[in-house]
Amino acid sequence: MTTLCIGSEPSVLAKANILVMPAFAGASGFEVADAELAGKAAHGGQFARHVLRLDPSFEGKVGQLSALLVPASDQPAVLLVGLGAREAFTANTLREALMPVAYFLRKRGQGVIALDGLGAEPASIVRAAAEACLIGGHARMSKSEVVIELLVSGSAGLQRAFEIGMAAGRAVNWVRDLVETPGGDLVPARFAQIVAERARQLGVGVEVWDEAELARQGFGATQAVGRGSANKPCVVCLYPGRKEARLGLAGKGITFDSGGINLKRNAEEIAWMKADMAAAAAVAGAVFAAVELGADPDVTVVLPMAENMPGGHALRPGDVVSHPGGRKTEVVDTDCEGRLVLADAVAHLARSGVKEIIDVGTLTDGGGVGPLLWGCWSTSTSLAAALCDAGEFAGEPGWRLPLRAEYERLIESKVADIANAPLSVPDSGQLAATYLRTFAGDVPWAHIDNGSSAYLDQGFEPWPVGATGSPVRALLQLLLNRAGE
Repeated sequence: MTTLCIGSEPSVLAKANILVMPAFAGASGFEVADAELAGKAAHGGQFARHVLRLDPSFEGKVGQLSALLVPASDQPAVLLVGLGAREAFTANTLREALMPVAYFLRKRGQGVIALDGLGAEPASIVRAAAEACLIGGHARMSKSEVVIELLVSGSAGLQRAFEIGMAAGRAVNWVRDLVETPGGDLVPARFAQIVAERARQLGVGVEVWDEAELARQGFGATQAVGRGSANKPCVVCLYPGRKEARLGLAGKGITFDSGGINLKRNAEEIAWMKADMAAAAAVAGAVFAAVELGADPDVTVVLPMAENMPGGHALRPGDVVSHPGGRKTEVVDTDCEGRLVLADAVAHLARSGVKEIIDVGTLTDGGGVGPLLWGCWSTSTSLAAALCDAGEFAGEPGWRLPLRAEYERLIESKVADIANAPLSVPDSGQLAATYLRTFAGDVPWAHIDNGSSAYLDQGFEPWPVGATGSPVRALLQLLLNRAGE
């Protein structure tokens, strides 16, 4: 567990084991950011000479850690962390650089990170540092404890930024822990229980719909997707404020995705399909963090949860399923189940009176944008811009991709209103978005595909293999922006 605090008194160094000092890379060597503090620390600020002697490879590149400089006196040891070129530095650079620092400190129990002299807006620096320390220092199975203090001038006026960073970091780790839970332990009912318990702790209105209620609400696709499993589907609805909310949020909560009758044939892919509920966890995590921060989010949340398994009662290719309002889908591919349950949620939200809808799902590879981004499709330029701007600010960027009505012809059906996948061409994030758009009606809508960013099967620095929490920070920032933060 990481305990984080913020202060501005250099006297804290007397109690520190390790002082972390950021350093910029330059043409003629690195430069410690806080030269004044460097002069008071061990070695009299002569870091370059000592570091180059002990660690000649240290150049100040982003995230690069120097050898630990251990003094002969009772002053703290010094660790330099690279930030790259000063002119290219942003708060997001600091996030990336401090995550490995937090991991390093986790093994040593305590440390102080100096944040003066970085040249960026102090509130964004403090928030980024808090997030990085909580995220980088977190390990689901670790019982070790670490205390980290952020040392920055004017800390009393930066408390709100610190609180936001803490809330964002906790939300990311809550999502990561859920995503890393084995599918056999996090079945739909258990997932719903965890989300509902957290909602009640925060005073958030919550409903959990069982199969009978799913039938009453018209969630035929969610029922059908879960039919092959002994673990029955359900839906969690969250109401942080009034039920007549402006924004509707939906998140795919497939607790394990075998592919169903269209069984996945890639062993590497099916091995991490416990992560197919990452979107529902991220949506819930963002809303809970906003509530913790007092942002009073004006949202209604719908989280369909199911386990997609083959079995005697499983959904078959060729079956037709119904959605709220009576719209029907022909199931061409049972492994395209995420869009089916999201179609239920989007159709329900469109009928509920919300003014905007955002759905999130690990549906495909995120539109080919790679592990650092999530893909976004939208019928509203302003909604897409609000999402992408929030993600960029939060250090969790997305990328808007084109949405073309012409692609609907690829998922036409002769027996239903639409098909969930194409027969004649490969499936894609584009077609998943095209399918979901038809359920939003005239309500401004956006779809986030976090399939490439929510879970990394290979590490991508500074992230290790596994869950990332994406896009919880982007969604939280959107809610904060709308609350006037």
